[in-house]
Amino acid sequence: MTAVVSAHGLDDLLDATGRHPFVRWEVTDDLATTWWSSADAVAFQRTRKAVRRTVNVLGGDDGVTALLDHLPEIAQTVSPGRRAFSVTVPQHLEPRLRERYRVMDGGDWEWFHTTTAPEEHPSHEQVVVLDDVARGDEVRAFLEAHSPTADTEPGGGDRWFAVEDGDGTLRAVAAWGTTRGGAPHLSSVAVDARLRGQGLGRTIVGAITRLAVAETGVCTLGMYSHNAVARGLYASLGYDRLCAWSSRPVVIDH
Repeated sequence: MTAVVSAHGLDDLLDATGRHPFVRWEVTDDLATTWWSSADAVAFQRTRKAVRRTVNVLGGDDGVTALLDHLPEIAQTVSPGRRAFSVTVPQHLEPRLRERYRVMDGGDWEWFHTTTAPEEHPSHEQVVVLDDVARGDEVRAFLEAHSPTADTEPGGGDRWFAVEDGDGTLRAVAAWGTTRGGAPHLSSVAVDARLRGQGLGRTIVGAITRLAVAETGVCTLGMYSHNAVARGLYASLGYDRLCAWSSRPVVIDH
């Protein structure tokens, strides 16, 4: 059996993962107080907007499998007293999670990263800053109509951008938030369904990515795995898909 050991500190976690960009930009010192390793795999704590912590498992298949076997012990640190907690694994290893535990429905998603700005394009001039507080109801209605799975709400402190018609009607929107590690993170990218295929998604994502890379040297984003069109768009703009994740609530019988 592959041994599992606990470790401590963000620097060592980064070293263990070859300074993987997901770890670099999604994990902070407080989350890396305790993490676990097995062979060439690690399990580490993460949180996004929720207060509760989750566990991500990253690395080679044998090491990930050993870490999944160790989840009851990991859960005692991450979620003491809770019977279920969220676990995120590489998508191709999700069946191994189901082999070992009772697993509830969750989501499949992908994480992208770039340090290279897309080429400048005249259409980028159409992208304007959006006042998501004053126009919050309008943005929410637009997202509900054209991207109901969008998970970033206006008015939450993110920077919002839009492409508008001449009369100010929204044609496309996107939010620029920040990962826990301080990287720009694009979310809630939405294009009017009646206008898809006209390059509006490329325009707004390209413009914001150029601005983010110019300001910080990096930009990240996530997407649900069912969206093949978005995946192709992000790749064509220079993003690397570094992670394909399955996130599932797992019942742990202590």
